[in-house]
This record gives sequence, C-alpha cells and structure tokens, in this order.
Amino acid sequence: MLDHKLLLNMLFSGSRKVIEHQEELNAINVFPVPDGDTGSNLSHLMRTILQDAYISDDASESLTSLKKAALRGSRGNSGMIFSQFLIHLANGISVKNIHDSNDFISVCELATGKTYDSVMSPEEGTVLTVMKEWVLAMKETTAAHTNVPSLIFGSLPHVYQSLEKTKLKMEEVSGRKVVDSGAKGFVYFLEGLIQPHNQSESIVTKQSIPAFGDHIFSKEELLSYRYCTEFMIKGISDSSKIKEVAGSLGDSVVVAGDEQQLKVHFHTNEPHKAVELMSKFGTVSFQKVEDMKRQYESIHARKSKIALVVDSACDLPEEFMDHHQIHMLPAIIEMDQSPYLDKLTLKPENFYNRLEQAEKAPKTSQPGLEQIIRTYEQLAKHYDHILSIHVSKELSGTFESCRLAAAQVAPEKITVLNTKTLSGAYGLLIHSVAEKLDEGASLDELIQLTEELTAKAEILVSVPTLKHMIRGGRVTPLQGKIATMLKMKPIVSVDEQGKSKLYGKTFFRNSNLKKMFSMIGHLDKTKQITQYVVLHANDPDKAALCAEEMKNLTGIAPLYTANVSPVIGAHAGKGSVSVAMLFDKPKYERSF
Repeated sequence: MLDHKLLLNMLFSGSRKVIEHQEELNAINVFPVPDGDTGSNLSHLMRTILQDAYISDDASESLTSLKKAALRGSRGNSGMIFSQFLIHLANGISVKNIHDSNDFISVCELATGKTYDSVMSPEEGTVLTVMKEWVLAMKETTAAHTNVPSLIFGSLPHVYQSLEKTKLKMEEVSGRKVVDSGAKGFVYFLEGLIQPHNQSESIVTKQSIPAFGDHIFSKEELLSYRYCTEFMIKGISDSSKIKEVAGSLGDSVVVAGDEQQLKVHFHTNEPHKAVELMSKFGTVSFQKVEDMKRQYESIHARKSKIALVVDSACDLPEEFMDHHQIHMLPAIIEMDQSPYLDKLTLKPENFYNRLEQAEKAPKTSQPGLEQIIRTYEQLAKHYDHILSIHVSKELSGTFESCRLAAAQVAPEKITVLNTKTLSGAYGLLIHSVAEKLDEGASLDELIQLTEELTAKAEILVSVPTLKHMIRGGRVTPLQGKIATMLKMKPIVSVDEQGKSKLYGKTFFRNSNLKKMFSMIGHLDKTKQITQYVVLHANDPDKAALCAEEMKNLTGIAPLYTANVSPVIGAHAGKGSVSVAMLFDKPKYERSF
C-alpha cells in the first residue's frame, strides 16, 4: 500500500531532481515561447512544495498542504500544467486509498485528464502527451510490478521514447531539434520519485544539452502576445468562464486549482483589461505579469552588456522604454481588496476615475522582494552588469529592497542608485542615461552621469487638492488641516534629500499655476533649463496649456508629455499637472 507519507517523500525527491536540472531546462525552452525560463518556473514550483508542503499523521492535512503549495508556487505555462497534475493527484489520493498499482494508475489517469482539461488548447507533442503516454505505459506493464516505485521504474523506457518524440513538435514550432523542456522536467520528476528506491544511472540525463543559440528566433515568431500573465481568483468554481475570458484576450491558457480558488495563466497584450474582466467573477487576490519581449531581448537581442532597470515611478513614454530595452519593476497598488501592478494591470487611463470614486485611499508599496530577486537573477545570466536606478528612497522602500536583492543575487554585478526624485524628473534622468548607454558609455560613466543629473533635476507639481496626499501620508495631518481650512493649493516638490516639500501658498487653482510658472521663470534665469517634460494626471488639455506656457518661457518644446503613473497619481490626484526639468548646473540652493 502507498500511504500519504511515502507518496509525499517520493514527491519531495522528485522535486529535488527537477531543481538540479533548472539551467538545462532553461537552455532548451522553445515552447510556447523561447523565453528561457521553464527550468526557473518549474524549480520555483518545486522549491515552494519543499518549503510549504509537510507530512503529518493526518493524510488530509498533508495533502492539503501539498495542494496549496502547488497552486501558490505555480508560474509559467509548464509550472501551471505541472501544478494542476499535482493538485488532482492529491485530490485523487484523498478519496482513494492506494492499495496496489492499479489504484495508483487510476489516480494518475484522473490527474492527467484534469490537467488536459485545464489547458484551453492542449498541444500534443508536449508535456501533456508525455503525461498521457506515461499512464498508458504503466497500464501495459502493471502485471510485472508489485509496488508503485517498481511500476514507475518499469514505465520509464516508454517515457523516454515519448520524450524523444517531442523533438518533432519542437522542431516544427521553433526549428530546433530539442525535446520539450516541460516534458523533460516531468521525466526528471518521475526519475526523482523512485531515486531512493533505485539508484540506476538516468538515461535521460545522458542526452546532450543543446546550445541555446542554435536557432535565432525572429520577434514575429515569439511575440504574438507580449505579457505572460497570471491571476489567482477566489470565489469562483466554474473554470470554463475563466478560460473563455482568457482565451478571448490571448493564448497559452491554463487554469489550475479546485473549488477553493483558481489560478489562471495566459499570454496577452492587455493584462489591464484581463484583470478588469476577471474581477467580475471573483476576488483577484494575486497578479503576476512578465514582459516576454524583454526576456526575449535579454537572451537573443541585447543592445548592451549593461541592463538598465527602473521602477514604475519613472515616467517615460513606453516607446522610449522599448527602444532602449529598459526593464521595469512595477510598484504595487492595492484597490478594492486587490493588488494591482502599476502600469501593467492598472493603467493611468482607467485608474484616475476609480481614484476619485474610491471610499478608501489606495495603498501603494514597492515591488516585492521576490520579484526584484527574480528580475536580477534573470538579467545576471545574460548581462555583464545591472544598473538599477530608483525613485527617491525617502518616498519609497524600492531603493532599499533593490539593495537587499542585489546583495543576495550578485553584489559584484549589480549597482543600485537613488535618484532622490520621482516621476518626470526621474524620467528625464533615465532618458539621458539610456541614450548614453546606447552610445557605449561605461558603467563608471553612467554612474557619474546619474549623480550629476540627480543634482540638476527638479520637479514642481500643481495639485487640485491635498486630500490624496493627506490620505497617503505624503502630507502631515496638521499641514493638511491648515491647508484645507485656508483652501490652499500648494505646489509640491522634493528637497535635496528627496523628501516631499510644499511651496506656493495660494488660494485658487489658477493662481497656483501662475505661481508655479513664476517659480520656473526664476529658475530658468538663474540656472538655465536644458530639457523639460510635462506630466499630467489624466488631464491632457491642462498639460497642453502648460507645455505652451513652458515653451513661451524657455523657447524650447517639451521632450515629451505623458500621463503620470498611477503609483504617483495616487498621491497627487486626478487633474494634477507637473513640470520636470534638467538644469545646466546643480539646482541647489533654491530661492523662490
């Protein structure tokens, strides 16, 4: 009989086997997109299982811990498929005692069927086929085996043949003669299940590892959809509705989970639209979006040996970010009990109306440490150095989180800098750094340039109301009370340490803007403005007026005009407008 304790020990052994081969699986990842992360995704799943699943005397408790860990740790196409298999394997064992090999085969067949059902458009010649043919192989050999480990071992020759056949599918979709990376991960998992019982040398590990660059993919081959998107949804039991919505927005749809909660994975160009539709079915409790375009470029089409990383408080046009291959860490904005990813699942266009209607202030926080570490780990494999430049540490914990992550990943390869500013001023700084990087500037030159521009950057923000800054803690309650009583519309900036600061105690909005331009005119006379940008919180008409006024003042047009990111707009409010500038010399001391 196979009890739950033996099963979990076998699963833990299989998990460790997959982790051992993480980089090999990354190297042969070509389907559904060649983004080189199948091994990382499967290893993350296995590490989560090893960390969170546990064995107790209570079988139900142990199997529930396995299911929760599998769902929580699932990410990426292969990780989602694998987790669904494990979840339904645990479900099957929960209701059926494994007395003999036939019972085990029955549970595995059920789990495989459920896994097929979880994928909207199952592709044969992938891990799904190998799973199915593994079950068939066990059926054919069951009479010769008296226990489950022996049964699994006896099925392996057929599994190796099935794995080899996946080369045909992979060559068809990619031009490369490699086996499917998810399928190979599954085979390693099967080998690991029986490793404590049989120490024979693995057949599959004798296969050579193809070089990752054997086939050069075009962007057209890769990018039908840009974002690998995952959501966890509570309060829904009908996965067919979720599949239908995900399928209408993209491909590679996999839905994992059970009646407690669902996790959906798919590729799309519209993660912001996806979360809006998904939230109609239940509470979206988790969101993850990965930019496959950037992943592809990192592996196949790097413009530089230095990766440039920013956070979403950096307001730059998306076209510029794409042209210069700038990597973005999205801040987190919590609204309506759901955590959104700044600029990815929450766009400025639909954020500001929600902000004005919200009863509670949205909560903003820095990117998660795990996400930062994952980004650094991926980039460290393909770049000589990572230059990570961030919003003022006095306004966000992002800088410190990035320093911590850099120390854990590769301190000798990662430099983390503090801009002491935000939004458009931060964007102007990165604009100059990115252009110098494209021109071939060295790391030391880029660091020096960042420090010089930090001292030359200024931003002034005209806000229609202080209520959002008060609710978000950017203005003290006492300051807010006085300003509200006097109907003040101050101008917000940052000081030399990067802390928020109030200027311009005026009573009306028009005089508020007039005062701001008076301040800018004074600055331009004492420290010439070399570049500037205009940012707005969903008010393009006001931004156009400001741009016209700035051109009259300086004689030059704005470098760009853009909608400010939600993580900044959450504290400024709809209708805010700002001007960010670079001077020809350091901005301090100010005298307004």
